[in-house]
Parts: sequence; structure tokens; C-alpha cells
Amino acid sequence: MAFIMPFRGIRYDTAKVGNIEDVVSPPYDVISPEFQEELYLRHPNNIVRLILGKTNPGDAPGRDRYSRAAEYFGRWQKDAVLIRDEAPSIYYYIQGYKFGKREKTRKGFIALLRLEEFGKGSIYPHEKTLSGPKADRLNLMKACSANLCPVFSLYPESPEEKGRITGFLFDAGRGDPLMDVKGGDGVANKLWRIDNPEVIKKVTDSMRDKKLFIADGHHRYETALNYRNLMTQALKNPMKNPTGEEPFNYVMMYFASMDDEGLEIFPTHRVAHSLSEFKKEGFLKECGRYFSIEESVFDKGSEASVRDEFARKLCGAVGDTVRFGLVMKGVNAYYLLTLKGRGVMDGLFPDMAGVYKTLDVTVLHSVVLTKILGISPCAQEKQENLLYVKDINEAVEKVRSGKGQLAFLMNPTKVEDVKRVCEAGLLMPQKSTYFYPKLLSGLVINPLWDI
Repeated sequence: MAFIMPFRGIRYDTAKVGNIEDVVSPPYDVISPEFQEELYLRHPNNIVRLILGKTNPGDAPGRDRYSRAAEYFGRWQKDAVLIRDEAPSIYYYIQGYKFGKREKTRKGFIALLRLEEFGKGSIYPHEKTLSGPKADRLNLMKACSANLCPVFSLYPESPEEKGRITGFLFDAGRGDPLMDVKGGDGVANKLWRIDNPEVIKKVTDSMRDKKLFIADGHHRYETALNYRNLMTQALKNPMKNPTGEEPFNYVMMYFASMDDEGLEIFPTHRVAHSLSEFKKEGFLKECGRYFSIEESVFDKGSEASVRDEFARKLCGAVGDTVRFGLVMKGVNAYYLLTLKGRGVMDGLFPDMAGVYKTLDVTVLHSVVLTKILGISPCAQEKQENLLYVKDINEAVEKVRSGKGQLAFLMNPTKVEDVKRVCEAGLLMPQKSTYFYPKLLSGLVINPLWDI
């Protein structure tokens, strides 16, 4: 059961900060060091100082970027740069963007969700997490006592109820939005605050029986669980036990329908590098044991047309066909690798869960990266020989420039495949999905000292 509730969010006062575009940012995990510096210069109250502060020479525990984030957070509230809403609210959040030649809009809302352990309730992860980011986020949460950015989740809808939940919020949010800001990616972000108790009840009741699938923010969700456990233990004493209703039992979350027409999943391509034993000829021969290989050779004048045809074939996979592209250093060709049927995976990995055997990313990681190239799962998670690249042209360029030896060009994971993996209690390799658009950080913050 998904237990959702409104909250009194903390937001920027535009009368104090001016243009809201100057103080918001993308999520912390997509901010490069160069962009971090740009955000610092953009405005003294930019949210980056909280979610991804700079590390300074001489930092030590208790005097570091986490303590500075807490100082900024407290000062900005004291100075009314950040203000808290009076009434518990749900925040209706829509994002408009251009996808090719089409205008698209993704609709969702931000509210609190009662935390549940994975596998014990209605909340499902789909990707593996790493210890480093979780330790980082936990230090920040302990310092600030707040959810600074929402976790992003998806919920299913039947055909009969499609759009009903966001319809409640759309009807209640008529009029000018509370915030209307364009992100650096060109996405138009609009936020309305809904504090009507009747509307809130309709939304929370409608969400009660939903399963929730985490799209983005696995590290933040697990961090919230860890923080809850720490706080629960700290409160226990012979005279008093936690009630389960303390603020740390909840996490701020963005909810969007799996069937929303504005939901997009982009692929994340893999670039392999620093493989000391790699031999092109032997690699292709070994791949040929498991994949049908179609080679598209080009010269200087034909690469653009060859690439276009290759891309058309790559995204033309139907049904459970497993297919991905390959570019190799020093070779003027694009390769299309298509798995020679489900039987290949049955033979190689008889004990592997069936849902994995028809997913491009798990076939790539298990057959090509692990079995053929010898990159261990541990090395893959640590990204010792892999770079993860969002843009296909960037992935190809890294190989052409010699920074990578191989680029594996992927199709996007389907949202129904995410659901199948989650419901089976399994996890995809990291960076299997890139949900678009990303949520802006700085629109609303959830304090953890009271509800």
C-alpha cells in the first residue's frame, strides 16, 4: 500500500532571489565540475550550494561541504530567502519540452511517501546502487535534516483511470503557476501548490493501491531508509519508543504515470576503454558465436548516410529481439549485433531469470562485457573500463578520437521492461535507463523536523 500525504514545503521567495532560473539546477548527479562553477557564479543562493557544494582544501569532518550546506540552508531560512508554506500541500508539476518535432508534456506531482523497505511493500527499485553515493547523500541529509531533491517514481494506471489523478490536480491548479521556469536543457517547468483538502484526499486515496517503481533517485531513496533507521535507533530509550509517524519516516517523491504521454526513456551508451588484451579480430569472431553481425562500411564521404541507415536498423528491433550497435577504434564501419535467439541465453545462463534474457542491457553486460571482454561485474559497477554516455555522437567520437576502444550503442529500455524487472524482484545493470526530462532541483524542499 502506497501511503502518500501532503507537506509544508520550503520554497524560494522570488521577491528575494529575483529570477527563479538563477537559483535552480539539474539533479546533483548530472552536474559536471564546470557546470557546478557556473551555478556558483550564477547566484549566491543557487541550490547547488546545498545539493553539491564545493570541496575546499583543508576540509575535515564537521567543517566540510556538508556543514557548509547546513549553514547556507539555515541562513537562507533565517533571511527568508527560503520560506515555508503554511498549509500542507501537494505540488502539481508539469514539464514541457520538444521531442523531435513534437511538443510533449509530462504531468506529475510532488508529495511525501511513507518509506518502505524494498521487497516488503509496494515500492520497487530497478537499478543497482553504489555505496559511495549513498554515503555522500547520507552525510548531506544528516547535516541538513531535509529532502533537498525528490525521488522520481512511476505508477501504473488502467485504461479506465488513465490521467484521472493528474486530472484532479489540473482542475485544482487552474490559474498562474507558483513557479514557471525554463531549465538549462530548454525544458519548461511549471509548479502549482494544491492545498484543497478534498483534492488532496482524492489523490491520496487514488494512489493507495498503486505499486511504485523508482525511476530516478535510487541512492536518495535508500539514503532516506538509512536515515530513518539511524533516527529511529537514536530515539529509542526505556521511556519512549518511536511512533512511526516522525517526519523521517517519509521521503519527498515525484509521482508520474507510466502511461503519461510525456514520459521518455533515453538510452545510455557504453564506451569500453583500457582493455589491455583486446584484439579486434578475435573479439568479432567471439561475438559471432552468439550474435548475427551486420557490417556497414563507410568512407569519408558516405559515413553520414551509412550512420543514418544503421540507426534506422538499430531502432527497428521488434518484440523480444535483442539488438545493439558497435563501433570499434580504427575501423570505418558500424556493426549491428543481433542475438541469435533466446536459446543462446538459455544455454549460456540456464539459471538466469527469464526477464533478463530479452533485455539489451543485461545481454550486453553478461555476454559481451563479462564473458567475452572479461570485465568483471565488480569492475563494471566501479566503471573501471567503462564510460556511460548519453549522446550517441559523443560515444562514437570517443572511439574515433582514441579515448575508447569500443562503443556499444543502445536502444532505450522500454518502460514495460522496467516494470517486469521490478515486479520480478530483480535489478538492471546501473545506467540502464535515462528518464527524461530530469526534475529540477530547488523547486521545493521537504524539512524533516516536523510535518
